[in-house]
Amino acid sequence: MVICGSWQLITHNSFSKNLLNSHFRPMHFNKLLIPVLLLPLLSFGQNELQLKTASGHPMMYYISLPQNWTPEKSWPVVFVLEAAEKEFRKNAALFTDARGSLPFILVAPVNTNNGNQGRKDPAVFPYSKETWDYIDRVGDCQFNADGIGQIIADVQKEFNGDGRIFLTGFEAGTHDLWSVVFNHPEYLKAAAPVAGNYRGRCVDVNALSKNPSRQNMSIMAFFGQKDEYFRPGGKLSSQWTEPKDIALTHGYKEVSETILPDKGHEPLPREVLAYFYKLYIQERTIRSE
Repeated sequence: MVICGSWQLITHNSFSKNLLNSHFRPMHFNKLLIPVLLLPLLSFGQNELQLKTASGHPMMYYISLPQNWTPEKSWPVVFVLEAAEKEFRKNAALFTDARGSLPFILVAPVNTNNGNQGRKDPAVFPYSKETWDYIDRVGDCQFNADGIGQIIADVQKEFNGDGRIFLTGFEAGTHDLWSVVFNHPEYLKAAAPVAGNYRGRCVDVNALSKNPSRQNMSIMAFFGQKDEYFRPGGKLSSQWTEPKDIALTHGYKEVSETILPDKGHEPLPREVLAYFYKLYIQERTIRSE
């Protein structure tokens, strides 16, 4: 690992080895048959994606359960926020494929403030006219904040997901990520913006959350060295340095960056999940001591 100022330059091989080898090896579950009595609790197959709607809120989301999921234990949860392309299912599938045997419940909300193109297009969004009328009435900020909060509660109740989540977003997907980071840090264990946009959407720097959880949650930004726009010194690199500075001056203590030299402008699902898994194992180790 080479440190370049505050930037960590990590080769892909050493990155994967550091996070997934030694005592951070992925857990390999025994291949057990699910007891017949548990089958009614599974509304869809593990590793499959299902489109659901939050209870008491019109936000929709894709969800995928990990291998050997059972309601008898709690599970870590990763929320994935899509970029301006708004290919919500395709992006969720990238993370499902990258998850492998890692124990994450994956959730991909169909959020609405990741760019205006395709808005209200039924070929892009699965929302009805009534839902769009509701969104227009309350605004994107409230729609997304309330919807994500309700989905977290639903996943905890229905699938025994952890009450605090890991959150990642790519490009325009990080508009919502930063809104959650700065307004609801109590929702989060960690956040991983990837080549992220920041325009201060739904963020009032004079009214950021003072919840003490912000001091311990981790923020790790990811960049591909071949990304000419978002990498350090790139044309849009200020869209990371601005929220980074806001975080550091408002009590967020665990803020850092990772550059992957063999990567370009892409959501980096395998690397992000490896990072979240490292944090998950660290938390479990601390709890067991």
